[in-house]
Amino acid sequence: MKTLKIKLLASIPNPDIHFKNADKRMEQLIPSGEFEVIEFNPDILFFLTGGSEKFAVEQVSAGNFYILIGSRHDNSYASATEVKAWLNDRNIPSMLLDEEDAGTAAVFKDYQTAKQALKNLQGKRLGLIGQVSDWLIASSIQSDVLKAKLGIELIEIPWSQLPHYSGFEASGAFLNTFSGEKYFDLTETAQVHEMLADTIRKQNLDAITVECFPLVQKESVTACLPLAKFNNEGIPAGCEGDLTAITAMMLCKELTGIIPWIANTNKVTDDACLFSHCTIAPGLVSDSSVKTHFETGKGTAIAGDFKGDAVTIFRFDNRLSKAFIATGNITGRPKSDSACRTQIEVKLSGDHVKMLREKPLGNHHLIFPGDCRDLLHLVCLLLGIDIQISSSF
Repeated sequence: MKTLKIKLLASIPNPDIHFKNADKRMEQLIPSGEFEVIEFNPDILFFLTGGSEKFAVEQVSAGNFYILIGSRHDNSYASATEVKAWLNDRNIPSMLLDEEDAGTAAVFKDYQTAKQALKNLQGKRLGLIGQVSDWLIASSIQSDVLKAKLGIELIEIPWSQLPHYSGFEASGAFLNTFSGEKYFDLTETAQVHEMLADTIRKQNLDAITVECFPLVQKESVTACLPLAKFNNEGIPAGCEGDLTAITAMMLCKELTGIIPWIANTNKVTDDACLFSHCTIAPGLVSDSSVKTHFETGKGTAIAGDFKGDAVTIFRFDNRLSKAFIATGNITGRPKSDSACRTQIEVKLSGDHVKMLREKPLGNHHLIFPGDCRDLLHLVCLLLGIDIQISSSF
């Protein structure tokens, strides 16, 4: 794990008196060996006294993120607050923490996780097979934005450059994943899986998003089950060529180890939202079964009951400048024939409902189990991405 660089800040006279026990104080927040005290280019500004504002601003520069630590002692929090305001005025992202707060140590753990996740994304290769689907008019990210913001390289692969799936042998491993299926012949679907797997290997891809409708319209076979299997195996795989969704899926995998479910926003009521889609990883559901693809009635898709009740909902905008983050509890798992095959109803706060209604960032949202708000908020701060809040209305 990367060593965090800390700059100690105290006003004169006699700053050494304040520096004396600083290491021990930091060890209450960050394990020994995971930080070092330095003079220049810090990650963390540790305010030991008031009057240290001018020393702090000498250490910061645009394009970086800083954690500020203050305490109730010696006016240090007051000094940190002044510097926080100075940074805000200059749009330099930062976070102000209270040394005595019980949750501060957890923030540093999340900070390390977020920094490592962003480092892991550098140089990742994302394959767009086909194009972004015509209807996703708010979900295409420019390749230069992907590269500049997250270090992800976009590889565009037209369908015309891929061999026909019929030339591949149906994979036993794929068929075994859906071995309980009695009503569908999955041979062609397994061949599609092998064609996509072959593309991933040959193109050295770390993730894919597939414009899937040309395949089902021309061949009456879908990529839903292959994409679900890739997600289950740790390879982020999105549908409809949605670049915004797959980018966030890649980030979530590095942050949490879980690849979230990409889902349509089907209905928003006063206190809940209905989500559905056809490519959920089998590991995220119980009682899974194979159905036809919803919109076309052709091919195959996965249906199941989302495991657990608490979920996090996440989405970027197509400029990677805004994010929607919410948590909620599943209150229903419908089985409607008029929506994509896996479906959940999630109870949300009134503020989040209002955001989804009045200022949505797009249709597809990512859903995964548990409460990951703090980690997602932190990584957005690191990236300079604004998190939608109710006061924006």
